[in-house]
Amino acid sequence: MAVAAVVVLAATAAGYGAVRTTHKTTTTATAQSKSFPLLKLSWEAPDYFDPALSYTVEGWEVLWNVYAGLLGYKHVNGADGGTVIPYLAAKMPTISNGGKLFKFTLRSNLKYSNGQAVKASDFKCTIERDYQMSSPGVGFFSSIQGATAYSKLKAAAMKKGNISGIVTNDSAGTIEIKLTHPEGDMLNILATEFAAFVPCGTPASDQSTHPTPATGPYEIVKYTPHQSFTLEKNPNFDAQIPGIPSGNAQKIVATIYTDNAQAAQSVASNHSDYDFLAIPTDRLGSYEQKYGKRIRIYTPADTFYFFLNQKYAPFNNIKAREAVDYAISRKQMVQLFGGLAVPTENILPPNYKAYKKITAFPVNGDMAKAKQLVAQSGTTGDSVTLWTPSVEPDQSIIEYEQSILNQLGYKTTLKVIDPQIYFSTIENQSTKAQTGYVDWYQDYPNPIDWFDVLFNGERITQTNNNDVGNTNVPSINKQIDKLKTKQPSAAVNAGWAKVDRELVTQDYAAAPYVTRSGTDFFSTRMNMGCYVFNVLYQWDFATACLK
Repeated sequence: MAVAAVVVLAATAAGYGAVRTTHKTTTTATAQSKSFPLLKLSWEAPDYFDPALSYTVEGWEVLWNVYAGLLGYKHVNGADGGTVIPYLAAKMPTISNGGKLFKFTLRSNLKYSNGQAVKASDFKCTIERDYQMSSPGVGFFSSIQGATAYSKLKAAAMKKGNISGIVTNDSAGTIEIKLTHPEGDMLNILATEFAAFVPCGTPASDQSTHPTPATGPYEIVKYTPHQSFTLEKNPNFDAQIPGIPSGNAQKIVATIYTDNAQAAQSVASNHSDYDFLAIPTDRLGSYEQKYGKRIRIYTPADTFYFFLNQKYAPFNNIKAREAVDYAISRKQMVQLFGGLAVPTENILPPNYKAYKKITAFPVNGDMAKAKQLVAQSGTTGDSVTLWTPSVEPDQSIIEYEQSILNQLGYKTTLKVIDPQIYFSTIENQSTKAQTGYVDWYQDYPNPIDWFDVLFNGERITQTNNNDVGNTNVPSINKQIDKLKTKQPSAAVNAGWAKVDRELVTQDYAAAPYVTRSGTDFFSTRMNMGCYVFNVLYQWDFATACLK
């Protein structure tokens, strides 16, 4: 998943397990269960608060404690936080027919926050609603029997039709999911927010400002885009799902910031209890000296890269794409993150077992080589519009790319837009975005989430298109399709490493430049002993407690 502004999602795996560091403290959480009335947060604008549409860390870090699906992840520190456990399901599924049939039974007497009973049929309605809304998550469910045919129906026909491979029985509380072929990551897929239950009859339109009933420990009671949101305890959640904390804060009020410095100051002055946004790099050193015990520095599984749209000139020319990879100084770009980053040329982050370091380009760049490639491409003088969210360091990063493209002889224009709509804009084919900012934090711990989601040309869509560069290489698509049916192994990991290298050094599908670290910053009243950083959803506010 992407991050609307400063950050999708932490993790590693198949190998998995975020590299987590702290400042003068331990990451081991102390068991706490002490209720308190109010938790105040400084947050960044989410894309959506509808589980069918949200696809950023800003959204998912909240929704994880609001909307639950059949499966989910442990609310714990360390690599174990990547373990899939039953949520609404009574137990892990029975899997048969060569990995193509999954059978679940719901827990008894589950209710939504509005008192409505949770039904097995709600799962079917949830997935069909994803398709009706052109959710960015629909590609995850394409292996379900009937899903592809359902996706091709017109809107009116979708309301009357159904996905044949999902069979439910409300009386028995059972759900059967039939696949056309085995999926090595199906349990992870069912643990995403796209599979989080909403009641049948929920409108197939964005419900962010009219939140649907919750199944998790909290419910969203108010959301004012660009300004604030409020959560309260779900009155029908009472520790009935082992592994999900009930939450200590009775009410959570978040103020949305676009200025990192203002957000950090709100916590430094104890007007807020937590800062989601990264501490400004020019202040990090002084903040660590003054507030060190209140700061955590973490390195999740992420990759930052320039997308290069192969549909449009100049980047429909492979030499023009290659030129960008040679031109950028990855070492210099680390400084744009205040040193909280590591140079990379890989799509896959280094904390994966499938990672094999790529060193194809000089870390300081090679402008002479890049100019030679542009000249060979015949694209010198082409017009290029670069896209960026209107926040830092994102905008500075793309301004750097702009300076590089100017040196290469292109005529550039910078397009700066609201971070809340940034990804939905560049992921819409009608925008015809040529190049710009992308970050990716995984949805779940498997290389499939990087290569199939981001670079498999068979998954290109008109809207919510994660393959922003429209990469569509048949030989690579074929490799991805084969690998994604298999469970992790040394051979499979080697296959993913090959895909990584071919995308970056043969197709020049994107220009990856860093993996980034982040900061969590807390007020003086917060008890850091109960701090939990999940490798997927980052800080777990449901476990927060006071001194």
